[in-house]
Amino acid sequence: MSEYKHKEIEKKWQKIWEDNNVYKTKEEKNKEKFYILDMFPYPSGSGLHIGHPKGYAATDIYSRYKNLQGYNVLHPMGWDAFGLPAENYAIKNKIHPEKATLENIEKFKNQLKNIGLSYDWDKEIMTINPDYYKWTQWIFIKLYNSYYDEKLDKARDIKELIKEKFQTEDYYSLSNEDKKYIDSNRLAFESFEPIIWCPSCKTGLANEDLENGKCERCGSETELKPMRQWVLKITKYADRMLEDLKLLDWENMIIEMQKNWIGRSEGSEIDFSIVKDNKNLNKISVFTTRLDTIFGCTYIVISPENKIISEIKEKIENIEEVEEYIKKIKNKSELERTDLNKDKNGVKLEGIYAINPFNNEKIEVFIADYVLNSYGTGSVMAVPAHDFRDFEFAKKYNLPIKQSVVYNIDDYNITNNIFNILYKIKEVLDKESINMWLIGGLACSIYSSVVYRKHEDIDLFVEKNNLKQIKNLLIEKLNFKIQEESDKKIKCVFSDIEVEISIKDIDSNNNFIETKEEDFNDNFIISKRFVKAFKEKQVKTRGYEKDYRDLEFLNGKVITEHGITINSGEFSGLKTKDAIEKMMEFAKNKGFGRKKVNYKLKDWVFSRQRYWGEPIPIIHCPKCGIVSLNKKDLPLKLPNVENYEPSGTGESPLVNIKEWVNVKCPICGEEAKRETNTMPQWAGSCWYYLRYIDPKNEELMVDPEKEKYWMNVDLYVGGAEHATRHLIYARFWHKFLYDLGVVSTKEPFQKLLHVGLVMAEDGTKISKRKGNGIDPNNIVEEFGADSLRLFEMFMGPFSQSASWSQGGVLGMRKFLERVYQLKDKVVEHDVEHKNIEKLANKTIKKVGEDIDNFSFNTAISSLMILSNNMKKEKEISKDLFEKFLIILNPFAPHITEELWSQIGNKNIITRDVNWPTYDKKLIKDDIIKFVISINGKPREIIEMNIDSTQKEVLERAISSAKLKKYIENKEIRKTIFIENKLLNIII
Repeated sequence: MSEYKHKEIEKKWQKIWEDNNVYKTKEEKNKEKFYILDMFPYPSGSGLHIGHPKGYAATDIYSRYKNLQGYNVLHPMGWDAFGLPAENYAIKNKIHPEKATLENIEKFKNQLKNIGLSYDWDKEIMTINPDYYKWTQWIFIKLYNSYYDEKLDKARDIKELIKEKFQTEDYYSLSNEDKKYIDSNRLAFESFEPIIWCPSCKTGLANEDLENGKCERCGSETELKPMRQWVLKITKYADRMLEDLKLLDWENMIIEMQKNWIGRSEGSEIDFSIVKDNKNLNKISVFTTRLDTIFGCTYIVISPENKIISEIKEKIENIEEVEEYIKKIKNKSELERTDLNKDKNGVKLEGIYAINPFNNEKIEVFIADYVLNSYGTGSVMAVPAHDFRDFEFAKKYNLPIKQSVVYNIDDYNITNNIFNILYKIKEVLDKESINMWLIGGLACSIYSSVVYRKHEDIDLFVEKNNLKQIKNLLIEKLNFKIQEESDKKIKCVFSDIEVEISIKDIDSNNNFIETKEEDFNDNFIISKRFVKAFKEKQVKTRGYEKDYRDLEFLNGKVITEHGITINSGEFSGLKTKDAIEKMMEFAKNKGFGRKKVNYKLKDWVFSRQRYWGEPIPIIHCPKCGIVSLNKKDLPLKLPNVENYEPSGTGESPLVNIKEWVNVKCPICGEEAKRETNTMPQWAGSCWYYLRYIDPKNEELMVDPEKEKYWMNVDLYVGGAEHATRHLIYARFWHKFLYDLGVVSTKEPFQKLLHVGLVMAEDGTKISKRKGNGIDPNNIVEEFGADSLRLFEMFMGPFSQSASWSQGGVLGMRKFLERVYQLKDKVVEHDVEHKNIEKLANKTIKKVGEDIDNFSFNTAISSLMILSNNMKKEKEISKDLFEKFLIILNPFAPHITEELWSQIGNKNIITRDVNWPTYDKKLIKDDIIKFVISINGKPREIIEMNIDSTQKEVLERAISSAKLKKYIENKEIRKTIFIENKLLNIII
């Protein structure tokens, strides 16, 4: 019996593939191409762990499959090699980060090769190579020298804007004011944006450097420090990125994540006057998508960073309290500030008011951290009746809640009538100093200050000794009609509204009212005990639909849906969508409003105060201002220094390398300085897929003919964690390059799939910190690369998480050992495989379809079933075994190439063989199931030979004992027959 020696086999075939350039991409323009791409890895010092090969093995299987189908396949690999971890490691160990990075790359590359992945290593790129980042710098220069033409909806050369505006193309001849105008239109511009700053380490930090908001190195509290930064106007492309999602074959989950990240919202921008002592100080604009609720605006909230604070600082009476609040929250992350579960807090600007331009009402102004300066205008109109965050804030600070939208106007009018009666009762009892407690659904409505359903009665509780007096008062003062009375309660009617008044100490299901706790709202006393008990008991004991609705609003639900406007002056009674249009028209005509589109997506801060990143190709000249380098001056290389330390000012360590920083201005020849910010790690990954196509081109970033042939990427595979930033950034750059004519497609990645995580055996996430990673090399050494590849694909559906199992790898190893033994049954002469001929053809079909669908686990199951059936055969024909090896090859390339060779073949499967075809006749079942229906209702399933005629199926149906009771002694008027599926008998 032959022994499966995986080490010898895998080493042998990896050398053969390399020596014969089996994976080298061919420039065969006459063949149909297929470009398959992995999200390239960051080569960390820890190397690959066992989770990484899942995605790489999957794309390798698909790549090999497309090769076997006759496609011209591009399947490259490279390295996203700039980044913070390498820099921190270099600072700690006082070495150059390039040295550590190159060592890590070699480690990764060795691991990938051991797995037998079919990458064309001639296409290898690394973002740290100056020949690569030369073109990253070139793209930045193009962004700097471009503006976005809103009319043409595309980027254009900035010189065209200069010429249109100032009748010259010479930027440096413009006045400083004119230069500012041009600079404000550039797609790459300077701004002051905050960095996370550690005052103890005197360095800028990334989010990865933080632990519970503190510096991971020294434990100090961090702060946000404004720094000069480069910013890219990605928002100019937001609409195009949203619109073109429909062109893509992406998973719905990823599409939705992209939409949410961009966060487009159409709305209105409305100006509120800011006043003190009835004198206008300033104005503030708010953005809202629900202008129909503006009559329910009862206060304004502005972000703590809003510039208006400094502009009216002297007029704010409690400015010390305001500044203390700003200081307290300034280092909170956006995630912390916008968490819906966090306690909403803020500070009122004492002495300052805003004027609602629609009704001229004076409303209070707050600052609060749940409003971000980065979204909209950094200020919001608060409508607590129709926004949950505003409702929570209003409840906490006892602010007015005004309803301006209802579900149903009839419900509102009826309930409003009840409110009027309630106020009359309250007025009568107040004069006699009699307290009353309001309960039931009406109490819920008053508690939430929103009418959300129709209320038809009033339930009150009073002190026991007041009951008789109240009865007389209501009859005397309000002409109540008494319907029922006892020593514990009275029932009466006023204006057809039923009112029930019970004493507080009654012993009934409502005994929870006995408490003295009180909650004052709208001058009514609503027992807190009632609120608590209602939630605990009322819904459970009664279970009415209206009780569930009441419970929702007790829990803080507000009316956020569209409906009908109320309490909105001349706009009352309109459907909210109509109200928005009419209100917008009104605001526009009055000059205090305009239509506006907002995005959650912010312009991309494109600077890092780091050494280990692409240098930004900009020179700062005191005379000329900002000067971009020419293409001939690229690449601008990083200075080669042995080690470096943080600057201590928050700036990049490059500021301390004077011989690199100090240069002559290329325009005027005066002393100038290089830009010391570097690009973020995302920069190199924005366009790397293009460089794979033409990695050694010194004149162009990519040859136009090659780009046109290979683009776009047919299949892109990677982690779902990159669904937003990387994919947003890459799509943005691609569209910009499309505007320049560098690329021929609107989108870079046609199909996108995400890979599910591989968890540790105990179900926890594999991480460096936990030390629970497994080196794939160790698995390859013990079980073989093919066993590893098979198990990674067999764990479960590709996009779902699954746990690693050493026993599972062993199972795959045993499967391959059984496959290896099958060669001993292979014979040259013809063998009649009656028992498995159909199965073999079905397996060829299924494995191909499963690979197309990334259903690798079910494909492997099918291969196992076929191999088990082949094992039962005394002899196996060479033809059958070859077909089996070919369809197994993408999953286990080493063992299949070896067995292919051992049975006498001189060629190489991966390079020279085609995917087998299957016999369509043989994939059909001989026996199939027919559904028999009587008058359209399925009554029986019978098994018949395939392609049975209508007459044969009918005869069999009539003879069925189960069907006799339906058709016996009845006339068959008609039959409907669907071949190989159904017979419907009409009687």
